Order: sequence, then C-alpha cells, then structure tokens
Amino acid sequence: MTKVTSPGHLSCLDEPVGLQIYVEPGCVSCGRALELAGDVARQYPGLIVEVIDISDGEREVPEDVFAVPTYVLNGKVVSLGNPSESDLSELVEAALAPGP
Repeated sequence: MTKVTSPGHLSCLDEPVGLQIYVEPGCVSCGRALELAGDVARQYPGLIVEVIDISDGEREVPEDVFAVPTYVLNGKVVSLGNPSESDLSELVEAALAPGP
C-alpha cells in the first residue's frame, strides 16, 4: 500500500474523505492509475488517497474489487478501470462538499 498524501480532512467535514485505488503488478492500466492518484492528491489536499497493491496480501480486498484498477471513494466503488480526470474530480468534489 502506498499513501499518496498524508491523512487529513477539511474542517467543514465530519469525517475524512478517502479514495483507495486498487492496483497490481503487471496491470497495463495501473500506471495511469498511479498518475491519477498523484494528480488528485495534489489537487485536493483534504483527500486521503491510498494506492493499494492487491498482490501484497497486506490488506483484505473488498468483495466489490474484482478487477484492477478499481477506485473506491468513501467505501463505494466509483470506477472499474481508470476514470477520466474530469470524472474523478467531479466525484471527489461531490464527496468533499459539505452536506446539508
């Protein structure tokens, strides 16, 4: 597992917002997933971003993660495969937006 940014959260949120990106060696699309992880971590400093190598066995892989790369935002699968930068930004912004 690689943490792309240190844990933190925006003061307006009750809980930190987390994005986990599941990858594994040999995955052709996972290089792009690593780039997106870095980009989103820089763009949203209040977001906790983790890149998790499913082959290392350090963590239990959620049942919903059956392919790589898989993007999980706040415990919910939001993309199987790499989303576009704009789609990922929209998802993160919605998650970071203060609730009613």
